[in-house]
Amino acid sequence: MKIAKLASVAALSLLITAPAFAHPGHMEHGLTDGLLHPLTGLDHLAMLLTTGLLAGVTRRSLLMPLIALLALVLGTGLGFALGAYSWVEPAILISLVAASSLLLSHSRLTALTWTMPLFALFHGWAHGVEAPATQLLGFTLGSALMAGALLVAGFALGRKLQAHPRLQQGWAGGLLVLTASLLG
Repeated sequence: MKIAKLASVAALSLLITAPAFAHPGHMEHGLTDGLLHPLTGLDHLAMLLTTGLLAGVTRRSLLMPLIALLALVLGTGLGFALGAYSWVEPAILISLVAASSLLLSHSRLTALTWTMPLFALFHGWAHGVEAPATQLLGFTLGSALMAGALLVAGFALGRKLQAHPRLQQGWAGGLLVLTASLLG
């Protein structure tokens, strides 16, 4: 029963956040806004939790989530330095579909699972594009701290869900529904 409660809490956290891709206008307070940012957009919250979850259900270490976190930070720098590109937002949507597909796949090929850090780069890129120069460092630090916490929480949930394929499928289905809602 604990697993069902844990899954319910995770699902509820996805429902109470505001849907947004790049959600600008909230970086005036640097570190504080960075800490809140991963919690205020469904796309970022879902991706972080699911990346950790995938590492947990596939019995991997925290290395993949750590690399995803580094990619997120790198993406923030690239987005800030290089600016917006039309392919970043579609790549974020594709990342959610890919995460769902990996959860639904029985083989969960290692090569595919390791694409999650690549997709984290796109999420970070969106952050960097919207970040004001005066708040970039504080925002990035706060965002990285909260992203790390969400990756670890997803990993812990994934470890609990290893023996529960139906709950994994339910998570994947919810992620697909979320992705479809972000399209509209």
